[in-house]
Amino acid sequence: MSCRMNHEELLAMEAICERDEIVDLRSLDYVSSYDDHLMCAICHCPFIRPVRLQCDHVFCQKCLNTAITSYVAGRDEFTCPTCRTPTNGVYLNVPRLLVNMCDDIRVKCPFTAEGCSEIIPRGHLQSHVDKYCGYRLVDCPSSFCSKKSRRKDIHPENKCMHELHKCSRCDEEIMEQDYEDYRSTYKNYVRA
Repeated sequence: MSCRMNHEELLAMEAICERDEIVDLRSLDYVSSYDDHLMCAICHCPFIRPVRLQCDHVFCQKCLNTAITSYVAGRDEFTCPTCRTPTNGVYLNVPRLLVNMCDDIRVKCPFTAEGCSEIIPRGHLQSHVDKYCGYRLVDCPSSFCSKKSRRKDIHPENKCMHELHKCSRCDEEIMEQDYEDYRSTYKNYVRA
């Protein structure tokens, strides 16, 4: 079975897909090497949501959408960016092996700069960021607080870690999330 769509349907589908993505797969730090055949000829990254033209050339869905919308001659006259063959439609069915190979490429977590040291297959990255990465910013669990915290810093009892507490020794106002570190630093300072 072949899932063929016209250019307008492909463009409409892109808007829906973008809403669900938090991680920009093009900006990742790729750790493992990958075959050039897994690379989109437009963005030069491993395929992201690959689609196929009638000529069997494969591109990232977003890259092809950009190429279609910026094509000077108009969408009805669109030709393949690689071989310039006229194309009437886009096919969603690409070999599953191609998708699997792209998803198996190992990448660093996008929160590496914040401290996450995870290296995972690209296909598992969104799940890691959504559910497991302690370095992603999430909303404070308190409905009265509009601040964000790293997932790892959320209190086990889901209390707000942004409330200010006054130090009994120096009258300095310290956020709950920094209070323990401040107390230990203050003790070391007093001892010295």
